[in-house]
Amino acid sequence: MRYVKAFIIGLLALLAVVFVIENIEVLKYAVQLRFNLYFVNLQLAPLDLWVLILLSFALGAVLVLIYFVYDHIKQRQVIRQLKQNVEILTMELKRAGLTGGGTSTSVSAPGPSVESQEHPQE
Repeated sequence: MRYVKAFIIGLLALLAVVFVIENIEVLKYAVQLRFNLYFVNLQLAPLDLWVLILLSFALGAVLVLIYFVYDHIKQRQVIRQLKQNVEILTMELKRAGLTGGGTSTSVSAPGPSVESQEHPQE
């Protein structure tokens, strides 16, 4: 999978270079960005179009990176919580196995009963 990812990234880089070479005259066109409000008038120095495209691509990459980092952190929290639940359930199973001992008598574990868990109050 790592090689496929590297191949796709290389292919995208190659396409970007071909795009720039084919459109070099248009991409050298100077663009000036303005932001006019009633009380604020902002204006950037003239930029070549290729610089603006590069900056917008970089901004998009940073925003995607921030989203994936946030998603990764959330997934780690869920995994941690699920591991804690597994540990708790494993301990309960061990406790139930030791107290039950394979006899035909039923021993109830401390805690809420099954009936109260099936119909939670809303």
